[in-house]
Amino acid sequence: MNNSTTRRWLERMLQRYLLPSLALVYVISAFFPQFGIWLRTQSITGGKDFGFGHINAVNLLLAGLLFNTGLAVPLKELLCLTRHPKLVALGLSIRITSSLIIILLAMMGGLLFSGTVWNSILLGLILIAVMPVANSSAGWTHHSDANVGLSMWLILSSVLLSPLLVPGLLDLSSQFVSAEIVEDYRRMAGGYAGSFVMMWVIIPAVLGVLFRTVFIKTYGPKLKLTVKVMTSLFLLILNYINGSVSLPSLLNGKQNGLILLVGFSASVSCGLLFAAAGLVSKICRLTKRDRLAVMYSTAMSNTGVALVLATTVSPELVVVHLMVIFYTLIQHIIAGVIDELVVIGTKNKPHSLNKPCTMTNQPVLNDLEDRPTTQTGSQAATYEGEVITSKGSM
Repeated sequence: MNNSTTRRWLERMLQRYLLPSLALVYVISAFFPQFGIWLRTQSITGGKDFGFGHINAVNLLLAGLLFNTGLAVPLKELLCLTRHPKLVALGLSIRITSSLIIILLAMMGGLLFSGTVWNSILLGLILIAVMPVANSSAGWTHHSDANVGLSMWLILSSVLLSPLLVPGLLDLSSQFVSAEIVEDYRRMAGGYAGSFVMMWVIIPAVLGVLFRTVFIKTYGPKLKLTVKVMTSLFLLILNYINGSVSLPSLLNGKQNGLILLVGFSASVSCGLLFAAAGLVSKICRLTKRDRLAVMYSTAMSNTGVALVLATTVSPELVVVHLMVIFYTLIQHIIAGVIDELVVIGTKNKPHSLNKPCTMTNQPVLNDLEDRPTTQTGSQAATYEGEVITSKGSM
């Protein structure tokens, strides 16, 4: 078995078994949470907070995931895409509009239902909706042969705008919920704003882009695989730590109804986001490639950041944690179904990589055998391939 074959085999194993591994990690965290809780409590600075949160395993893993995100982004491609700002702005507006639709529907549901459980479900739905775009959406966009450049710009722009959008939308939503949960909204908004998101989300992502640009001359297959392995390990450990906070309380056998309700709510909201993004994109007459990129980028939220925020700021809100965990799994399942439909629909047609790129004349990726990793929101999207030049059509 040569190096190329071994590399492809390892990549396929990572891609095929990452989602089941996430599910297994959640099971382990439910039955054996002690080590995860210990990791959460360990601080390099001895528990001191310097204004940007504790330097502990959770925040360092989160920063590592965002650094890998930046490491996978070619700076020259991002700069080239600035020639088409209208398409990026349209995609971002669809993302925001679809999120507002989910928030509005959740608020309408609040008029019909009440109680502590529903209030927590409502907060979980809104928290997911206001998060930045999931980094893994670029991976699904790549495999569906959609507009990867548009996807990456939506990820980057949503991360950079998140210090304004996340606290602002959470504060806005808090005006229409029960008085007993308003404080939880404010804590979430305060936890995301300011130095925390700058230190552990934005700066690592920017450093990843700069590190690649300055120090890495060739982002080849070996380095790509190394980043994938590191990212997968970071992701699994982070989800184990976060799951250890809330999942053990579900083992008493009296929470089956709650689990079904949360799973149903997460499934409906995720499905509605995919549907809303597809509908709005069609109304705006986007091409199929752009529409698919917008659908993945709109419905797939950065649940890794959401789970870190929820378990750190409000560790007692188990239902909110459970909502984020369910959404993490469901968004990849739905993305996988859409991807399979795309593959079936184009199976007997010439591959669209031969068609002009609708957004940029930069290389389009052609590693067609690689499936995207089923990453949660915090995982980096790695999608490097051989160079194929394409002629811009916009």
